[in-house]
Amino acid sequence: MTRQAAALALELRVQWRYRIPAVALVVTVVWTVVLLALPAPAARVAGPMILTLDTATFGAFFIAALVLFERGEGALAALAVSPLRLGEYLTVKVATLTGLALLSAVPVALAAGRADTGLGVLLPAVGLLAVLFLVLNVAIVAGQRSITGFLTVAPLPLIPLLAVPLAHLAGLVDHPLGYLVPTTGAADLIRLGIDPATVISPLRATALAGYLLLATVIATVAARRRLARALTSPRPARPPRSRRGRAGSHPAGWLRALIHIDLRTTVRSALLVIVLAGPILLALALRLGYPPLTTYLHSRFGLDLVPYQPVLLAALVVLHVPLIIGMVGALLILDDLDDRKVLILRASPVTLPRYLTYRITAVAAVALVMLAIAVPVSGLAPWPTLPAQAPALLLAAAQAPLLTLATVTLAGNKVEGLAWLKILALLPTAIAPALWWLADPAAWPLRAVPYYWTVTALWHPTWLGLLTGAVLTAVAIAVLARRTLRRLASG
Repeated sequence: MTRQAAALALELRVQWRYRIPAVALVVTVVWTVVLLALPAPAARVAGPMILTLDTATFGAFFIAALVLFERGEGALAALAVSPLRLGEYLTVKVATLTGLALLSAVPVALAAGRADTGLGVLLPAVGLLAVLFLVLNVAIVAGQRSITGFLTVAPLPLIPLLAVPLAHLAGLVDHPLGYLVPTTGAADLIRLGIDPATVISPLRATALAGYLLLATVIATVAARRRLARALTSPRPARPPRSRRGRAGSHPAGWLRALIHIDLRTTVRSALLVIVLAGPILLALALRLGYPPLTTYLHSRFGLDLVPYQPVLLAALVVLHVPLIIGMVGALLILDDLDDRKVLILRASPVTLPRYLTYRITAVAAVALVMLAIAVPVSGLAPWPTLPAQAPALLLAAAQAPLLTLATVTLAGNKVEGLAWLKILALLPTAIAPALWWLADPAAWPLRAVPYYWTVTALWHPTWLGLLTGAVLTAVAIAVLARRTLRRLASG
């Protein structure tokens, strides 16, 4: 067996161990079912957005987590004395994750385009886009020590690469300068393969593909160089830790210490800015983009978005903002586990129950503050209805720790954590559209899910529904917290 074949077999085993192919399968099935349930015009609008923003970027965060994990375990250092070259290591990782993206793109594209899907144009665009995001994230993560550090830096180049093609597909940006971003041309090629009304000359399609290929090659070279530099350059010594903020014997000392440490860490790494800016930017995008998007879709496809405004409010704001905060909370705990910081808590006034209580409370509190800002800013909730929606927002914020606790309970490390986050996030993301389109008998099993009661409290608030949702949420948090404590104690 050649070294490339051995590396490929090992990489496939690693990805299988971390359930990455299973995650790809689940996400593919969900998006395929959603697109098949939509009317054909709506599916042709949503399909290119899903393929550009989710399918092509599927492995981007997984490859960053894998590189970080393998570097921490010393596997990358072993490359210096192994027959496998660094370029071959990178190629194997990129090839396997790109293959998953292409396999996922086929059923999603067929569901979006129905019988008029042009896979010959679409799949090369998805493949090049996937490679671009993969190697770009490798270049970014090469200089980072943790997943939270990576998430702090990654949005800077990734947001324009995702936001510009999204605005272009939605009809909000139609300026030639938008094509300076190579992913805009890729989005056009993907839409060409799904929407038969899209007209692009062969010369223009070739130019868009060539520009995308050039950007991918440049990003690949940069990723290889940055990864090589990270492996060969010695790490700078860590500065001595300050003794300030250390938990004292006072009952509230542990709380002050945790708050001080979190504030210092988040401000220094700019993670706090990302957490605060994400929901606000999303709300601003909805406020500025929803009216012209409604006009564009109605004029081009005859699709009226106005009746779907409650679904967008529930799925994109009320449930999505706590989802973002819950994800960050999970990654912070997994970082503490991987760095063995949790072990110190057993011999300190900050006991494991106190630590977990603090994390749960912080996630819920930040989610509530962000919801209080994002919901009115989004413009999807008329001002007179805001007081009536306050109980639903409280319930949604209280459910933010569910994702944090479930992820930490199920994940053995950060790689598995990203896999579980991808799967677990589907439930709060899809439940509002499911309740909107499903008949009442089919929606009955969803009553056992706490998110169901948040959506019903938002659309049809009753005290009984709110009480039921609050009880289910409290029970779920209690059960998951108990299991999470066992996970922390064993880690």
